[in-house]
Amino acid sequence: MQKEPSVSESQVSTKSYDSMWKSKRLYVMMLLFLASLINYIDRVSMSVAAPSVAKEFGWDAATMGIVMSAFLWSYALALVPMGWMTDKLGAKKLNTYAVTLYSAAAMATGMASGFVSMMAARLALGAGEASTMPSNSKVVRQWFTIQERGLATALARSGAEAGPALGFPLVALLVTNYGWRESFIITGAIGFIWVVIWLKFFRDDPQKCEWLSEGERQHIAANTDAPKPAANTVQQQGQSVGGSVIWKLLQHRTMWGLALSQGCIMYTQYLVLTWLPSYLMKAKGMEMMKASLFSSFAFVAAWILGILVCKISDSLLTPEKVRQGQRRKMVVVFMSMASIFVFTAMADSPVAIFIIITLVKTFLSSTIGLNMTLTNDLVANPAVAGTAFGLLLLGGNLFGSFAPVATGFIVKATGSFDIAFYLAGALIVIGAAISFFFTRKPIVID
Repeated sequence: MQKEPSVSESQVSTKSYDSMWKSKRLYVMMLLFLASLINYIDRVSMSVAAPSVAKEFGWDAATMGIVMSAFLWSYALALVPMGWMTDKLGAKKLNTYAVTLYSAAAMATGMASGFVSMMAARLALGAGEASTMPSNSKVVRQWFTIQERGLATALARSGAEAGPALGFPLVALLVTNYGWRESFIITGAIGFIWVVIWLKFFRDDPQKCEWLSEGERQHIAANTDAPKPAANTVQQQGQSVGGSVIWKLLQHRTMWGLALSQGCIMYTQYLVLTWLPSYLMKAKGMEMMKASLFSSFAFVAAWILGILVCKISDSLLTPEKVRQGQRRKMVVVFMSMASIFVFTAMADSPVAIFIIITLVKTFLSSTIGLNMTLTNDLVANPAVAGTAFGLLLLGGNLFGSFAPVATGFIVKATGSFDIAFYLAGALIVIGAAISFFFTRKPIVID
């Protein structure tokens, strides 16, 4: 009997990798997730430790606002250079250097002797952590298919929710049992473990990753729009990475729309991230551990539901609609819903506050993930994706950097958080309008 021709090995293997959950790409996703998780644990450490730090050094709310904002100032300023270096050096080298820097800076925070040394440590922490989101977004473009882009982006940045969800109670436990200095030293050391794993397993080019099967390599090559890193520099495409590309990106109305809308939503994100535990302790009389657990639950809900929303966006959009920027509609819807943050100021019962904060965090997380994915959708040239993300996140974090210090001064001047909450709600509405009117066209860099 004549043997029937078999399906080629490449066809079988390629088909078997249609789901990210059945592939080894998931290992890369876990590394990206852990990077953002560690990143955000380091960020929220100061939020939880703030009362203890302020008590030891005798600082008021305005001074603590400046200390918490210092991280965001250097973070914002370093985003574009870090995005550019992601395009130039690749994510592997850049993250190795950057995570080493910010892990050391987190530990140095616990060794601060006063305002100057504390500010230096927080500024170094911000500069180092600026690499995470641009490099994660670049890796998503290189390693994951167009049909997986929303889900992959959401999972990669979901450490921004999982980090606080874990970090709030973890740091509270460490501060309560060991002291605020020890909490920074312990959490900072975690980053060095990640660096070792990253160096061992990650490759910028999936085609050169020895632990991937040939079938999965073929699947990635066939279903992504990113060139291989060997050709993934703008110089090799006849352009100059640097000021000229940044200038070209800034000439696009869409780039401004993405960055400004990101800024409006990040203002509220950082207000919640930095001041929520203190608000619950000062305004609502909660103990540190209860306030930290309260905050943690809201971030857990946002973590899960934010991923689900981005997955749904993948399911609703064809590759053609993705390239047209149709994900913008979901950005506007979820950003608008986040404006219910203003009702926090009107809520008295812990249950009401919990419901509002949980919903707000879910909408914030969904919007940030969708807007970052939309940026990857609209940037036609993958060789400048890192730089574009640097600009996106610069806009987001310039606005966000004002939230901790502005809230601190408002609380000091009025004795209440109400005006700070109203301001954040107004900015969310403005951001939704900007996204609706200014992100309609792809960003094409010739």
